[in-house]
Amino acid sequence: MRKQTDKKLISFSKLSLIDRFVKDEAEIENRSESAIIEAHLLESFLPKEKNARFWAENYLYSEDGGIGKTLEAIFLTNATGVDWGAKYDNLLPIVEFAKTQECFCDTIPTGEERELYHCCSQLDSVATKLENLADEATDRTKRYTYQKEAKWARDLLTELKEEPQYSRYANFYQLLLNNWEDLKGWSITYRLLADLVVLEKDWRDTAETRTELLQLMKNVSAQWDD
Repeated sequence: MRKQTDKKLISFSKLSLIDRFVKDEAEIENRSESAIIEAHLLESFLPKEKNARFWAENYLYSEDGGIGKTLEAIFLTNATGVDWGAKYDNLLPIVEFAKTQECFCDTIPTGEERELYHCCSQLDSVATKLENLADEATDRTKRYTYQKEAKWARDLLTELKEEPQYSRYANFYQLLLNNWEDLKGWSITYRLLADLVVLEKDWRDTAETRTELLQLMKNVSAQWDD
């Protein structure tokens, strides 16, 4: 919380210095001083990468956007790689953020959601992939781990289909996180994540959550080179 004594945003000496910077740049670029100030402010807040910048401007900080719509846009875009691959495979911090935030939400499936069928289809594909990994594993410990995770995926799928009111979306995130190294480069993973985001109707849109997601978008997108 800001102290009551903090009345000035910028000291007079700094304001004078900033004013000189702005005037010089405005003169050189033949632009208004307000345009120069706006450009610098946006540059300091927004990600530099074009997709992440678009998500921040048009989803995270738009009047009809928010956390949910931003996460959906990120995951859907990342599902558009070639040959069923993901566009990027470094989204773990954003998936962890989504899972953590999901734990604060309380939307319970009813079984009537229009996204549910597609979500079940993607989850079935994840379960099948884990079963195939179990069959291919030569190490006994790995085989057992894959079998256990595949069974959990099947159990979650059955529950979502037959008793959706007992399902909790956080479990689906955890399943993906448990097997992230095997799933991070796969398009289906992000299609499932996008479904989970849309199915949750109670995302927390606060200054803290927006700022945290924005910073994650900056960090993750800084590693992209395309």
